[in-house]
Amino acid sequence: MAQISKYKLFAKEEAEIKSLFTEIISMLSSVDDITAFLDDFLTPTERIVLTKRITIALLLKKGCPYDVIKKTLKVSAPTISGVSLKLKYSGKGYHKILDKILLEKKIKGIFDKIENFALEALTIGRGKGTSLWWDLKMKKQQSTSKII
Repeated sequence: MAQISKYKLFAKEEAEIKSLFTEIISMLSSVDDITAFLDDFLTPTERIVLTKRITIALLLKKGCPYDVIKKTLKVSAPTISGVSLKLKYSGKGYHKILDKILLEKKIKGIFDKIENFALEALTIGRGKGTSLWWDLKMKKQQSTSKII
């Protein structure tokens, strides 16, 4: 559990610090920059907590039941409930990023289906270029079998 100093900041200083943090995050433009910053900035435990939290939110948004999330991510029901309440009542930031993630996955799924259809159609029969498409089809099958 994260610890906060018992000495409270004044509201003005807290607002300035939050603003500075938001500005720093907005300056990170590449995946490499973001990864390097987060590796330096967060402890391993904080990284795990944050990645589990966003994964819980994603699974909840996709309609996954609590017990499946609990077993899969090894988290407690109160942790899932906290994320669920945030999503339900105030999660504008969550919803915005989760919708982007789900849309990209949906688009990628559509392109994968189109690619599979094209590879199936173009590897039937004989003729000029068939071997090229056949090689692409085999490479795709090998790469997907390695993932699974």
